[in-house]
Amino acid sequence: MSVDLGRATLFKEFEILRVRWADTENYWRDIVRAEFEKDKIMPLEASVLTTLSALDRLAPVMVQLKEQCGNRGGGH
Repeated sequence: MSVDLGRATLFKEFEILRVRWADTENYWRDIVRAEFEKDKIMPLEASVLTTLSALDRLAPVMVQLKEQCGNRGGGH
């Protein structure tokens, strides 16, 4: 799996989670939901956003690495 594909998959799946989580507010409105959001959803979102940012920085490095390794010849 390429960095770009992994990033796109993570982003898409997290967006689906965000939508589904927002939908729960229609029928789950108590302190437990608020605590779950604070303790689980918000830290997860922060981690996903950090990971996406890291993948954005890593992608061009991987492209450059593949180009450099491909130019060496020898098939290794």
